[in-house]
Amino acid sequence: DSRFKENIRPINNALKIVLEIGGKLFDWTDSYIDAHGGLDDYFMRKSDFGVIAQDVQKVFPMAVRSRPDGSLAVDYEKLSALAFAAIIELNAEIDALKSK
Repeated sequence: DSRFKENIRPINNALKIVLEIGGKLFDWTDSYIDAHGGLDDYFMRKSDFGVIAQDVQKVFPMAVRSRPDGSLAVDYEKLSALAFAAIIELNAEIDALKSK
């Protein structure tokens, strides 16, 4: 709700940030799988996809959290706002091309 927010501004260079983060396919390490209850083929699968926290941290650190053990976690909910901003930038580029 905008009534609870101030200093509202757009996310600049969102498309560049999204392109630098990218999406990745990866396999979880066996030790990570074991520490999280093992494979269940629902939420915990060996092969998975997502983003890498260190990649996000380099270009959009507001979406990364540090855990007490020092590992990093991506706040995926925050990345949706970044994606929306990138879509707005793409739409502006498309509109500019259409007007030529």
